Amino acid sequence: MQFPVPVPPVRRFISAADEVSVRSGISVHVRQQHGHYIWAAARTQGERVLGIRSGAMEPTACGANRGKLLNEMHDAVRLLRGSNQVDIFCTSEDTAESLRQLGLAVSAFYPPVAAITAMDDAVRSCVDSLFTAVEIATDASRGRGSRWVGHGWVLTFAGSVGPVLGYKAVDVGNVLEGELRALRFALLAARSAYTGALDGRSAVTVSTDSQLALRMLLQQGFEPPSSNGRCASEVLRIRELTKHADVHFRWVKGHSGDPLNTFADRMAVLARRCREAGLSPEETDRLAAAVREEAECQLLSSHVALAA
Repeated sequence: MQFPVPVPPVRRFISAADEVSVRSGISVHVRQQHGHYIWAAARTQGERVLGIRSGAMEPTACGANRGKLLNEMHDAVRLLRGSNQVDIFCTSEDTAESLRQLGLAVSAFYPPVAAITAMDDAVRSCVDSLFTAVEIATDASRGRGSRWVGHGWVLTFAGSVGPVLGYKAVDVGNVLEGELRALRFALLAARSAYTGALDGRSAVTVSTDSQLALRMLLQQGFEPPSSNGRCASEVLRIRELTKHADVHFRWVKGHSGDPLNTFADRMAVLARRCREAGLSPEETDRLAAAVREEAECQLLSSHVALAA
């Protein structure tokens, strides 16, 4: 009996990973993150990155069917391509089809590895640029004879990211403890909004209208008569949160017209009163949403006025 004799394949086998790694051309990527469309385009040749472009645009500025955003990406591809004809790749088939409608011959193949890495780095850098500076205002509220302490905070960012307002009510503690706890809640909210906020990538300014809370944070060993063990614990937790942060604590006079302090106070009072009234979380969220909408209009308009 004669057995078949193995012969070399007609065409050399090339793995999918190898094929993707040697592709060359221009790759495009877009991601919706932190209230923006963030895009990147990279021209690569094998493992070499020959050029890269990136940008960010708020959804309200994108126009109908994201037309302005797509035109911006289209222009970036043309700049990277120059007079050469190169392959164009895209990480999303929906985006690829939209770019085809603008006249770009986008391939159905996946972008090369070098382009994916370069575009991810560009997107991260673009996100970082939205959070170069973070301003935080906090406040606490406790009514007479009430066991509830309300906490409120407002965060604004330098890179055209909308303000973040938060609130929480706790049924323990005096006003000083509440002021310190509000500071901690706000710092955690900043880190949640942007992971680099407390590791030195952002310049963070934190405002409070409590001089006692500020002195406890900044003066080692200072303990006013209203302090207790929970206050000391909050100070330690805040210091631990901010030990790697570029943070500046400052005092502002309460109820003096500072818009961030005003909205932080409103959120703190809302949190306390809603718990005192026994409102459901859904009802509380509905009331808080109205304050957020007002804050967005007022704070964004004030930023536009300052920029002008």
